[in-house]
Amino acid sequence: MKAKPSYRYSFSSSSLQGFMPLLKEQLDWQREELTMFGRQVVVPRQVAFVADKGLCYRYTGKSHFGAGWPDWLLPLKLEAEALSEQPFNSVLINWYKDGEEYMGWHSDDEKALGPSPVVAMLSFGAKRSFLFRLKADHQIKHALELENKTWLIMGPSTQVLWQHSLPVRKKVKEERISLTFRLLL
Repeated sequence: MKAKPSYRYSFSSSSLQGFMPLLKEQLDWQREELTMFGRQVVVPRQVAFVADKGLCYRYTGKSHFGAGWPDWLLPLKLEAEALSEQPFNSVLINWYKDGEEYMGWHSDDEKALGPSPVVAMLSFGAKRSFLFRLKADHQIKHALELENKTWLIMGPSTQVLWQHSLPVRKKVKEERISLTFRLLL
Protein backbone atom coordinates (compact mmCIF):
# COMPACT_ATOMS: atom_id res chain seq x y z
CA MET A 1 0.00 0.00 0.00
CA LYS A 2 1.35 3.41 -1.00
CA ALA A 3 1.95 5.86 1.88
CA LYS A 4 -0.63 8.64 2.19
CA PRO A 5 -0.82 11.61 4.57
CA SER A 6 -3.52 11.65 7.23
CA TYR A 7 -6.19 14.13 6.13
CA ARG A 8 -9.88 14.70 5.43
CA TYR A 9 -11.13 16.83 2.54
CA SER A 10 -14.64 18.26 2.31
CA PHE A 11 -16.72 21.17 1.08
CA SER A 12 -17.72 23.74 3.65
CA SER A 13 -21.06 23.23 5.32
CA SER A 14 -21.63 26.91 6.05
CA SER A 15 -22.58 29.74 3.73
CA LEU A 16 -19.33 31.43 2.78
CA GLN A 17 -20.71 34.14 0.53
CA GLY A 18 -18.92 37.40 1.19
CA PHE A 19 -15.98 36.05 3.18
CA MET A 20 -13.34 36.58 0.47
CA PRO A 21 -13.96 40.38 0.30
CA LEU A 22 -14.00 40.56 4.12
CA LEU A 23 -10.67 38.75 4.31
CA LYS A 24 -9.11 41.05 1.71
CA GLU A 25 -10.46 44.29 3.22
CA GLN A 26 -10.49 43.69 6.98
CA LEU A 27 -7.17 41.99 7.72
CA ASP A 28 -3.72 43.51 8.21
CA TRP A 29 -1.88 42.00 5.23
CA GLN A 30 1.91 41.95 5.14
CA ARG A 31 4.43 40.93 2.52
CA GLU A 32 7.16 39.52 4.72
CA GLU A 33 10.88 39.27 4.14
CA LEU A 34 12.72 36.24 5.49
CA THR A 35 16.41 35.45 5.80
CA MET A 36 17.15 32.29 3.81
CA PHE A 37 20.65 30.98 3.22
CA GLY A 38 22.10 34.26 4.49
CA ARG A 39 20.09 36.64 2.28
CA GLN A 40 16.79 38.53 2.50
CA VAL A 41 13.99 37.01 0.41
CA VAL A 42 10.54 38.51 -0.17
CA VAL A 43 7.83 35.96 0.63
CA PRO A 44 5.84 35.12 -2.55
CA ARG A 45 2.42 35.79 -0.96
CA GLN A 46 0.84 38.11 1.58
CA VAL A 47 0.27 36.98 5.17
CA ALA A 48 -2.16 37.93 7.94
CA PHE A 49 -2.43 36.51 11.46
CA VAL A 50 -5.40 36.39 13.83
CA ALA A 51 -5.29 34.83 17.29
CA ASP A 52 -6.46 35.07 20.86
CA LYS A 53 -5.25 38.32 22.37
CA GLY A 54 -1.65 38.09 23.58
CA LEU A 55 -0.69 34.91 21.70
CA CYS A 56 2.57 34.97 19.75
CA TYR A 57 3.39 32.65 16.85
CA ARG A 58 7.00 32.65 15.70
CA TYR A 59 8.21 30.86 12.59
CA THR A 60 11.16 31.41 10.24
CA GLY A 61 12.37 34.26 12.42
CA LYS A 62 9.14 36.28 12.33
CA SER A 63 6.83 36.93 15.29
CA HIS A 64 3.08 37.35 14.84
CA PHE A 65 0.93 38.63 17.71
CA GLY A 66 -2.75 37.97 18.33
CA ALA A 67 -5.05 40.94 18.92
CA GLY A 68 -8.28 38.94 19.31
CA TRP A 69 -10.86 37.63 16.86
CA PRO A 70 -13.13 39.85 14.76
CA ASP A 71 -16.77 38.74 15.13
CA TRP A 72 -17.14 38.04 11.40
CA LEU A 73 -14.29 35.45 11.51
CA LEU A 74 -15.66 33.45 14.46
CA PRO A 75 -18.07 31.30 12.34
CA LEU A 76 -15.09 29.99 10.33
CA LYS A 77 -13.16 29.24 13.54
CA LEU A 78 -16.18 27.36 14.93
CA GLU A 79 -16.53 25.33 11.73
CA ALA A 80 -12.79 24.48 11.79
CA GLU A 81 -13.16 23.29 15.39
CA ALA A 82 -16.25 21.20 14.60
CA LEU A 83 -14.63 19.54 11.57
CA SER A 84 -11.35 18.78 13.34
CA GLU A 85 -12.91 18.00 16.73
CA GLN A 86 -10.40 20.20 18.53
CA PRO A 87 -10.08 23.85 19.61
CA PHE A 88 -8.03 26.45 17.75
CA ASN A 89 -6.66 29.72 19.05
CA SER A 90 -5.02 31.13 15.91
CA VAL A 91 -5.25 31.29 12.15
CA LEU A 92 -2.46 32.09 9.70
CA ILE A 93 -3.89 33.38 6.43
CA ASN A 94 -2.10 33.42 3.06
CA TRP A 95 -3.22 35.50 0.05
CA TYR A 96 -1.89 34.35 -3.33
CA LYS A 97 -2.61 36.96 -6.05
CA ASP A 98 -2.27 34.33 -8.79
CA GLY A 99 -0.53 31.07 -9.62
CA GLU A 100 2.90 32.72 -9.63
CA GLU A 101 2.69 33.13 -5.85
CA TYR A 102 3.38 29.96 -3.89
CA MET A 103 4.43 28.16 -0.71
CA GLY A 104 7.55 25.99 -0.75
CA TRP A 105 8.02 22.59 0.86
CA HIS A 106 7.62 22.69 4.64
CA SER A 107 5.89 21.14 7.64
CA ASP A 108 3.92 23.04 10.26
CA ASP A 109 6.06 21.53 12.99
CA GLU A 110 7.17 24.45 15.16
CA LYS A 111 7.47 23.63 18.88
CA ALA A 112 4.63 26.06 19.63
CA LEU A 113 2.25 23.68 17.81
CA GLY A 114 3.08 20.65 19.95
CA PRO A 115 4.45 17.23 18.93
CA SER A 116 1.76 16.29 16.37
CA PRO A 117 -0.48 19.24 15.48
CA VAL A 118 -3.78 19.19 13.64
CA VAL A 119 -4.13 21.95 11.03
CA ALA A 120 -7.50 22.86 9.51
CA MET A 121 -7.20 24.70 6.19
CA LEU A 122 -10.02 26.47 4.35
CA SER A 123 -9.42 27.51 0.72
CA PHE A 124 -11.14 30.37 -1.10
CA GLY A 125 -10.72 31.32 -4.75
CA ALA A 126 -8.74 29.63 -7.50
CA LYS A 127 -8.44 25.86 -7.65
CA ARG A 128 -4.80 25.00 -6.86
CA SER A 129 -2.69 21.87 -6.53
CA PHE A 130 -1.63 21.04 -2.98
CA LEU A 131 1.23 18.55 -2.75
CA PHE A 132 2.52 16.26 -0.01
CA ARG A 133 5.85 14.43 0.06
CA LEU A 134 7.08 11.94 2.60
CA LYS A 135 9.94 13.33 4.70
CA ALA A 136 11.72 9.96 4.73
CA ASP A 137 11.48 9.50 0.94
CA HIS A 138 10.85 12.58 -1.25
CA GLN A 139 9.96 10.30 -4.15
CA ILE A 140 6.70 9.39 -2.42
CA LYS A 141 4.23 12.17 -3.19
CA HIS A 142 0.50 12.75 -3.04
CA ALA A 143 -1.51 15.56 -4.68
CA LEU A 144 -4.90 17.17 -4.09
CA GLU A 145 -6.75 19.80 -6.06
CA LEU A 146 -8.04 22.31 -3.52
CA GLU A 147 -11.21 23.94 -4.77
CA ASN A 148 -13.03 27.09 -3.69
CA LYS A 149 -14.70 26.80 -0.26
CA THR A 150 -13.13 23.46 0.68
CA TRP A 151 -11.66 22.27 3.95
CA LEU A 152 -8.54 20.15 4.34
CA ILE A 153 -8.04 18.78 7.85
CA MET A 154 -4.46 17.54 8.24
CA GLY A 155 -4.28 14.88 10.96
CA PRO A 156 -1.75 14.63 13.79
CA SER A 157 0.81 12.53 11.90
CA THR A 158 0.82 14.68 8.77
CA GLN A 159 3.20 17.37 10.04
CA VAL A 160 5.43 14.72 11.64
CA LEU A 161 5.82 12.48 8.57
CA TRP A 162 5.08 14.74 5.58
CA GLN A 163 5.96 18.07 4.01
CA HIS A 164 3.48 20.04 1.91
CA SER A 165 3.58 22.83 -0.66
CA LEU A 166 1.45 24.97 -2.93
CA PRO A 167 3.58 25.05 -6.10
CA VAL A 168 3.73 27.69 -8.82
CA ARG A 169 1.01 27.25 -11.45
CA LYS A 170 1.62 29.93 -14.09
CA LYS A 171 -1.66 29.21 -15.90
CA VAL A 172 -3.67 30.14 -12.78
CA LYS A 173 -4.59 33.84 -13.10
CA GLU A 174 -7.11 34.03 -10.22
CA GLU A 175 -6.35 34.75 -6.58
CA ARG A 176 -6.55 32.32 -3.67
CA ILE A 177 -6.75 32.83 0.08
CA SER A 178 -6.13 29.99 2.52
CA LEU A 179 -6.84 30.05 6.23
CA THR A 180 -4.83 27.62 8.36
CA PHE A 181 -6.26 27.19 11.84
CA ARG A 182 -3.82 26.05 14.54
CA LEU A 183 -3.67 25.48 18.27
CA LEU A 184 -0.69 27.27 19.79
CA LEU A 185 0.47 25.79 23.09
